[in-house]
Amino acid sequence: MNIGKRRLARINCFISLYLYDVGRIPLEEILDSYIQNTENIGIMSNPPTMDFYKSLLTTTIEHLNEIDEIIRSASKKWDFDGIFPIDKAILRMSTAEMIYLNNEVPIVIDEAVEISKMYSPNEEKGPDFINGILDTIAKNNPIRK
Repeated sequence: MNIGKRRLARINCFISLYLYDVGRIPLEEILDSYIQNTENIGIMSNPPTMDFYKSLLTTTIEHLNEIDEIIRSASKKWDFDGIFPIDKAILRMSTAEMIYLNNEVPIVIDEAVEISKMYSPNEEKGPDFINGILDTIAKNNPIRK
């Protein structure tokens, strides 16, 4: 399967966010060692890809509390703490990308849904859940459409 460089950066970003959240691995340690220990080292050594990964990861962590509140507000029907950690990492990353990096909403949502199809523990409902939450966030927050 041929995965684009930016999607690969997003995949590595959400995995890094998962490690940060569930594994309690500090950001500095993730940035220093994670990519060097993955099979994606060749592609991730591409400077624009690595820059996008680092920017997305650090922006997400920098604004994590705000992002979590935005997700909580958009997911009123669900208990935030009950969201699968993988889905939560994808939601956090995508929210940061839409709101703080101002990337185009349709692209961000499409990428999040495609990544969730590959990684969400709830293969049937995960992508729809992520699509719905991100769509709500896009409609209720001042971001680039």
